[in-house]
Amino acid sequence: MKRSILSLMYLIQGMRKAGIALEQKLDTIGLRIDDLDPTSIIHPSLEYDVLKVVGDGIVPEQGILIGQHYALAGYGPLLMLLVTSPTVRDALNHVIRFQQLTHLTGEISTKQNEYHVALCYRPKDLQGPLGQLVAQAEIAGTFKFIQDLYKMMGLSVPEVRIELPFPEPDVPEQLQLYYDYYGSQVILNAEQAAFWFDEAVLDVKISAADEQTSKLYEQKCIAELERLHEDEQIPELIQRVQDYLELQTGGMPTMAETAQALKIPERTLRHQLQQLNTSYKQIREEIIKDKALRMIEYKQYSIEMIAELLGYSEPAAFNHAFKRWFGQSPRQYMK
Repeated sequence: MKRSILSLMYLIQGMRKAGIALEQKLDTIGLRIDDLDPTSIIHPSLEYDVLKVVGDGIVPEQGILIGQHYALAGYGPLLMLLVTSPTVRDALNHVIRFQQLTHLTGEISTKQNEYHVALCYRPKDLQGPLGQLVAQAEIAGTFKFIQDLYKMMGLSVPEVRIELPFPEPDVPEQLQLYYDYYGSQVILNAEQAAFWFDEAVLDVKISAADEQTSKLYEQKCIAELERLHEDEQIPELIQRVQDYLELQTGGMPTMAETAQALKIPERTLRHQLQQLNTSYKQIREEIIKDKALRMIEYKQYSIEMIAELLGYSEPAAFNHAFKRWFGQSPRQYMK
């Protein structure tokens, strides 16, 4: 099943902001950092292929620095659902229910004792350096996400006790990275990551709570989950083309560029797509249509910006295409 690109996008952008050079690595697989689309979805096999390239040679503890650059941008309907929920408890339940829409590749859960509750996270892989790097970045990003979300909701950030599933480093400088970011009370060698806070926090009311808006974005999150399941029966070649185009913003790659990135001769790609009763042009247009709707519904972009991100030379051309696809202009659709 496909998943949100947020995990991969945040990791790559976090590496970049942490001063790790990635351009040459991504060039080898035909990707550009600035062209990654935060609203897209990706197949796990392609995601892993990209991770192997960008994570090569990076020390896992650097994930702590990388995760500090994760942000709320890109969460779209899930973010709006959280900030319009009645209480922190409701928001936490939504995070667990829709965790496939987050930047996390592992499993979120909660546990509770007499006075405290913990948001827990079990990473997908802690065996190799790449899995540890991803886990470090995702857990550090989750800690930042909690802080940023509270601030966005107009709430005071609660006191949090943190447990982490990493061994205590022998190198003092690496150990200090944990203390500098998580605080001196952080506990290492835990079974899983856990962010413990007072149970009373769950009943704190969210100032932007709105039942009607919350229900609207809950439906959008449900639709997003359904979209992740839609492509499970699609032939592998079509899926590979879709996955590559899904990652892009700006001018979409040509068929020749896509064939090169997929390491398939262009003539072979054209012929095989014909055999599957489709074409590169058809796949490309469906991807653009889907991206256009998602960008409009996320309400983070102006019409002009969406047109630019989709590769249109001017907004009028995008407006014309949108009306041809959906029978109304982008502005009419947004009302």
